[in-house]
Amino acid sequence: MNRWKRLAPVTAVVAATAMVLAGCGGSDDDAADTSKLTVWMMGEGGDAQTAFLDAVETEFRLKHPDTDVVVQYIPWLEAPKKFQAALAGGEGPDITELGNTETQGWAAQEALADVTDRMAGWTDGKDVLPDLVRNAQLDGRQYGVPWYAGVRGIYYRTDWFAEAGVQPPKTWDDLVSAAKAVQAKKPGTYGIALPGNSELPFYSFLWGAGAEIATKEGDAWKSGYTSPQAREAVKYWTDLVTVHKVAPPAAAGWNEIDARTQFATGKAAMAFAGSWQQGAIAKDNPEIEKVWGTFPIPGPDGQPAPAFAGGSDLAIWRDSQRQDLAWDYLTVLLNKKNAQQFADSLGFFPVYSDLVGGSGYADDKIMAAFATTMQNTRLTPLTPKWVEVSRTKTVTQAMNSSVMKGQKTVEQATADAAAEMESILNAR
Repeated sequence: MNRWKRLAPVTAVVAATAMVLAGCGGSDDDAADTSKLTVWMMGEGGDAQTAFLDAVETEFRLKHPDTDVVVQYIPWLEAPKKFQAALAGGEGPDITELGNTETQGWAAQEALADVTDRMAGWTDGKDVLPDLVRNAQLDGRQYGVPWYAGVRGIYYRTDWFAEAGVQPPKTWDDLVSAAKAVQAKKPGTYGIALPGNSELPFYSFLWGAGAEIATKEGDAWKSGYTSPQAREAVKYWTDLVTVHKVAPPAAAGWNEIDARTQFATGKAAMAFAGSWQQGAIAKDNPEIEKVWGTFPIPGPDGQPAPAFAGGSDLAIWRDSQRQDLAWDYLTVLLNKKNAQQFADSLGFFPVYSDLVGGSGYADDKIMAAFATTMQNTRLTPLTPKWVEVSRTKTVTQAMNSSVMKGQKTVEQATADAAAEMESILNAR
């Protein structure tokens, strides 16, 4: 179909820049060129995604028959270097995918085009979940458009729960009781594969307790980690290892991949994971699909806890000379039919409130719990500096791990984390 070959993932900045020069927006030579549109997609791609994007291109070419869409896959870990090289060289794509916690940061570096007016005039845009829309804004202006979304929940072994005579937990106390009951019934296993070195599942407990990560007071950010509610959440999370012992000491260093692997391989009755991880879990153990289920992360009071709304945004590169063409492509890629199809293929959710709230997920034993949680999402602090807190300094992860390892008390760990967070967020 395409005259342009899809480009393989790039692993060196020099090579990436050389490849980009042939097909990206920003140069005078390309100013009037509408024969191609360059799109950066994150990850490794795959046959299913390529087939999907080919179908989107076919639909797009009904309006723009002479334009080819050149898709280049960028490994997630290579993306920051790739973006910086593009900024330094004055070259970039026409459209790029971004993790939705990264959009503000790149907008602040003036890499992305302001699409506020385009978004306001887009009919489907009014149905996009408001939290996801806000997450792609900086100073009240829109720099990204949500593409797909996901939340975390808890996977569990239905057969082990039945043997132990317990039901999916609805409160914090229930979660501990169920973990202990299954652990006692299944010697050599433990109740919960806890990703102690991951921040996002923990935030459900923080928000469930009524705490905030950080709030802006005037021109300054104030961490919520020293509040009684935050300390209650940290204590509960770390007590799963240190007091209740329903997760092993090694969990202090586990990320979500570690946790899901423990669950898949029969070492744990429960694991915190996202809906999109079901494929990886089943790959590790195809038989587990016969005996797994999910439930929302519980709050302390019997109501499901809020969850972080993760996913990806799509943005137009600021220096693109084909921004009108790029927006036309985005509205095809993001129309509700395509959004539903792509989200389903990944185990994510479409970003439209009417699609998430539809009946299609109610009878799915995995997706139903996640669909419930999608109605109660929260965001990390809306500031470009959050990436440094979250990724570079891993403030929250270090806080919880230090308590699990016995290096700090809850009071010490939360005070230190709050001070570090405020120092980063309020740096001039």
